Amino acid sequence: MAMGQNRRPASQSFSRLTSSGCAALRKGDLDLALTLFEQSLSRARQDGQEENVNKALSNLSTCHIELGEYEKAAEGLREIILRSSDDETICGASYNLSISLRRMGKHPKAFVYARKAFEKSRALGNLNWMARCHNLMGNIYLVQSHLDKSLQEYRKALELRLKEPEMNRFSVAILEDNIGYCLMLQGKYAEGIVHVRESLGIVTELDSKKCICECAHDLSFGYMQLRKLDKAESFGKKALALAESEGYKEIIKNCYYLLGEINYLNGNEEQRDYYFYQLQN
Repeated sequence: MAMGQNRRPASQSFSRLTSSGCAALRKGDLDLALTLFEQSLSRARQDGQEENVNKALSNLSTCHIELGEYEKAAEGLREIILRSSDDETICGASYNLSISLRRMGKHPKAFVYARKAFEKSRALGNLNWMARCHNLMGNIYLVQSHLDKSLQEYRKALELRLKEPEMNRFSVAILEDNIGYCLMLQGKYAEGIVHVRESLGIVTELDSKKCICECAHDLSFGYMQLRKLDKAESFGKKALALAESEGYKEIIKNCYYLLGEINYLNGNEEQRDYYFYQLQN
């Protein structure tokens, strides 16, 4: 009895740290999420719980993905996949490894691990993971310019999300943005903007900085294509300001390019040159 009483608080502490880290991650507070996941890893090691160590390492990998540190994110994930006996842990590690490989331009390998993650999610019967895997496969198709396949995967993911007992508004918002952006790439700018604006409304209520930033960027792109340049510039500046304050490097670069193009179309040579100079730097 005494041993059980001693172990129980440690287990709760790991769960609490993990839950708090996930909440921070959803809000885009990457520094806090990283700290909490590092603490959960220390707790798991102190407890001697190998599967919790695997889960903590996978969660840390998620943070490194969000920080753009893809090689670091991939470290140790193959080993987790091989040594873990927990399907959900294997699913998560495969999912993160797929994302990292995609970001490093290794698309065939990324798809292999995305399929592995999906197989595990289906074995679990977990709608959340199944939806995430469809979204991931959509992202891989998107980067390869297979837009029809990408859109199909995003819509499958959204269909699963809407079947969940309790709606995950954050994930629904991400999918609405992905569907909208994919439609824009197909030249369906007005239709795409409707989806992205729906996403922006949700993530603004949830105060998810990263998603707000991405939606603003996507709306800037869509309105630029429709030649609604005032709206395009407004959303572009909003995305850039938030990206700079939060350190979203990839979005910063994309915003410099967008704002340069918008000012070129507006005939504002000084601002055009400013943004393209920043992009070059």
